Amino acid sequence: MPTPQDVYETHFGWTGRSTRKAVTNAVGALTGLVAIAIGVLVRGAAGLVLVTLGVLALLTAGASLAVTAAAVRGRRTALRVDREGILLGGHPLRYEGTSALVPWGDIVGVELWVRRTGAMSYVGLHRIEGAPDLPATTTNPKTLQAAERAAGRPIALVTASRPIHLWELDVRQLLNTIARYAPQAVITVDPAFPGGA
Repeated sequence: MPTPQDVYETHFGWTGRSTRKAVTNAVGALTGLVAIAIGVLVRGAAGLVLVTLGVLALLTAGASLAVTAAAVRGRRTALRVDREGILLGGHPLRYEGTSALVPWGDIVGVELWVRRTGAMSYVGLHRIEGAPDLPATTTNPKTLQAAERAAGRPIALVTASRPIHLWELDVRQLLNTIARYAPQAVITVDPAFPGGA
């Protein structure tokens, strides 16, 4: 049985960032309700505009809040490093179909990187040439090209990466666990990566 020192594992859950997002969405939904109430009282063209904007705000903020809550509710594994390899947890709402266990034999490097646009941080894997395809959220070539441009990284890395979103990363513990199982793996940390180089 592996000890906690033999495994690095983190789960989807509430983080400081997701909590701030949830509060912002709750305020947005409340603002939408207030706009609807005022619009009903005002009536006429101005009232119709307020009701329409209120409904849009309520739907947008409410949907975002619901998706975030659903994603963190199950506390599924976001990232796991153990003797078998690295488990890249899937998209929280399509977890089973987008998760992938990448064995150590397929991994030549690990990169902690930041997307060029949007500043989202990622954990990515450099894999051997010819490694089996990983489950993807899309196979559309235009979407993949756009993702590669936005990331500023090769598509092979982008598709073998997971955003650090709705989970926390302990960089030191992650790198120590990788070094235990794959001392030959090349570790790259983007200077812009939070808590990185």
